[in-house]
Amino acid sequence: MLTKLEVPFDVKAADDAGNFEGYASVFNNVDLGDDVIMPGAFTKVKTTRGGRLKLALFHDLTRLVGSAEFRQDDHGLYIKGRINLAVSYARDAYELMKEGTLDSMSIGFNTILAAYEERSGRSIRVIKEAELWEASLVPFGMNPEAQITSVKSDIRLFESALRERMGLSQKEASAVASLGYPALHRDGDNVATAIVDELKQLSTTFNTHFGVSQ
Repeated sequence: MLTKLEVPFDVKAADDAGNFEGYASVFNNVDLGDDVIMPGAFTKVKTTRGGRLKLALFHDLTRLVGSAEFRQDDHGLYIKGRINLAVSYARDAYELMKEGTLDSMSIGFNTILAAYEERSGRSIRVIKEAELWEASLVPFGMNPEAQITSVKSDIRLFESALRERMGLSQKEASAVASLGYPALHRDGDNVATAIVDELKQLSTTFNTHFGVSQ
């Protein structure tokens, strides 16, 4: 399951050559989707041949804007990126980034190992190990109501519907959603199994009867 998580991004050391620095992810911080990423969680990273993290615009991997060196420290995932200013849309995005309009970054990752904990009456998913795919420039800034992307929000609705309408526990709903949601939204794949067909029908049922759009 590919998860996308946004964080406010404080651009540091931006220059006219497209270079910038800052944290693309913060550890030990419970987000609005009740997830928390633990220090050192990114044990695998999809990189360029040169070992750099790919940078995209709005998670659109057909609109790559550059690449970045990266490291994990006690605070989070720190990147030293370079926007390719020879690409017109990347140059435009960088100008918006410098002026503060594009003031967040969102990371895309697959969860490898996670556990649930109760904290202050909330069930928190603690992400202990993950595979990092990319980091994107996004426009939501410091608004706490806009720090979770639509992909993550949709899968939360899917889990909620499974719990409320089918009586599943949170653990069961998360397991079903992790299996079913990516299959429902996988592009360009020829997977045609019975379970995928059943999940597609389940998604249609939710949308029709319960108002949960997948």
